[in-house]
Amino acid sequence: MPFLPQVELGETFRPFAFLREHFGFIPNLFRAQTLLPRVIEAEARIVDTVLLKEGALSRRQKECLLLAISAAHRNTYCVTAHWKMLRMLGMADDQLRQITINRRRAGLPRADVALLDFGLKLTQHPTGVSRVDIDGLRRHGFSDEAILEVVLVSALTDFVCTLSEGLDAVPDFQPKRIPSTSTAIHRPARGKTAHRIGGHTHATPAPYLPAVDLSPDAFAPFAFFREQFGFIPNIFRAQTLRPDVVEAEADVVGTVLLTGDVLSRVRKECILLVVSAANLNTYCVAVHCEMLRALGMPEDESDQIAMDHRQAGLSHADTALLDFALKLSQRPIEVGRRDIDGLRKHGFTDQQILESIVMTGLTGFLNTLQMGLGTVPDFEPTRIFGVRTRSVAGIPESPRPPGAEIVNLPPAPGGLMGATRTRVAGVALGEDADAGLVVRVRRGDAQAFEELVRRHQNRIYRTLMGLTGRPEDAEDGTQDAFLKAFEQIGKFRGASKFSTWLTRIAINEGIQRLRGRKRQEPLKDDGRDDAKAYRPRHVRAWDDNPEQLYSQAEMRALVERALLKLPTMYRVAVILRDLEQLSTEEAAKVLSVGIAALKSRLLRGRLMLREALAPHFVGRGRGTARV
Repeated sequence: MPFLPQVELGETFRPFAFLREHFGFIPNLFRAQTLLPRVIEAEARIVDTVLLKEGALSRRQKECLLLAISAAHRNTYCVTAHWKMLRMLGMADDQLRQITINRRRAGLPRADVALLDFGLKLTQHPTGVSRVDIDGLRRHGFSDEAILEVVLVSALTDFVCTLSEGLDAVPDFQPKRIPSTSTAIHRPARGKTAHRIGGHTHATPAPYLPAVDLSPDAFAPFAFFREQFGFIPNIFRAQTLRPDVVEAEADVVGTVLLTGDVLSRVRKECILLVVSAANLNTYCVAVHCEMLRALGMPEDESDQIAMDHRQAGLSHADTALLDFALKLSQRPIEVGRRDIDGLRKHGFTDQQILESIVMTGLTGFLNTLQMGLGTVPDFEPTRIFGVRTRSVAGIPESPRPPGAEIVNLPPAPGGLMGATRTRVAGVALGEDADAGLVVRVRRGDAQAFEELVRRHQNRIYRTLMGLTGRPEDAEDGTQDAFLKAFEQIGKFRGASKFSTWLTRIAINEGIQRLRGRKRQEPLKDDGRDDAKAYRPRHVRAWDDNPEQLYSQAEMRALVERALLKLPTMYRVAVILRDLEQLSTEEAAKVLSVGIAALKSRLLRGRLMLREALAPHFVGRGRGTARV
């Protein structure tokens, strides 16, 4: 039995009449969503536009793609449905069985096998998709319009599979057994890509397909997006070869995301954010962090939700909702009635549960689209909606003291990274152990200054090594920093610890050296979005696993190596805020950038560093999030 109750919509309900006309029956997947008729209407339009409408791909090619991906998802409902459809289109059971087991033995044309290979890669290993795959389809004779349809059908399959698992839709025909030899989908997965960041490879994002220039004044969906978001997201610009698809997607966005009568808009954006992070999709993480900020959520809170929502100070109900969305997106076949009942115990209505399932499916649809199209992030708008409110319905402020920030990092005692700690106004709490030595130095005691050098030289060297990435710069900078500290110690008033004051001197030395390099990565914004070359792959919660614990020296070396591989502008942001504990304002001032830019760099730097360290600090068999 489906997880949620159904209501009778009558024979005159237009989407049901449409479905009966095209399929000969009303699929149970849509009957299971009758608590929200408007959602069924939007989904029917997407199905019509992507699957049923005649385009560059034949209906048989689309159905074969749906069958192969559904089998990889191990989704009985969808395998049964598309097996039946292909039988009606004249394909034999033996051939269909081979599509689910070994598509190369299914007797399909080589071009169709390449099409299935691409669709399966996009849904199984989305982070590995690159322009090379697109060019491969072109060599098999597929036009850009056909390639766009392959991406769309693959995304639609992800959407429908998520819906059917979340709703426990009953197959419309005698269920087809999925062969045990079918390849199961495991998310997330890493693939071969163009260049390396933080120890892993990443594809440089760029639109893979040409786009048609459509004016918002003449194209209603673009006018709609501009009105609602303040800009036209690149993910929709990248699909202008099929304006009808963009129109259908705009309808879904308006119907599912922008309504607030069931789940609040903030809760929906949080679902989009955590699922996109688990799917390792930088584009969507960036967009929905920005959306939440525009809706009044503090930047640190939205960033923390992306990193680990369980540490974001959310209510128990909101944490449970995001846990459910993550489980549905990452381990859908494990979702059961107990999960639905758990949401009910947290006060969610059946309508709200249904909308959370639809939102999770929509997120997978958008994530797959973005990966398949190679769209670049939208970072132009700093304020998407006209009104910012401080109160966020449904998600309370995290119970942290004003100015305090919780930073979750892997434990590396004695190394560059410390364990989880609390900062208040950027200053570490506690008495200054160097105060007595500072007093002696001011009195002319040279030995006292030598003791300060012995205490801090290793840390200052590591800080400068992290900033500059060059041993020679770190050595020279360390000497210059201590020389300046000795010369200026009379100006030290004790407003912060001596170690903090000394570190700021060292950081300024490192920054000056970086600025002096002619071919170094920029430290200031030059109007470009420097994050376009990065898609995070491993956004995970850290787990303690005795089998993976390192000695202090090994951990220190591990973290140092990972940190040094970060692009300079992100490495510096992480060092200033997380290692040296400067406040956001202080770090932004040191780098001569705005606070928003500093926070954006810090988030991406943390994501990159967490990704590089994830294999060493995530327990075996764990997914991308604890649910």
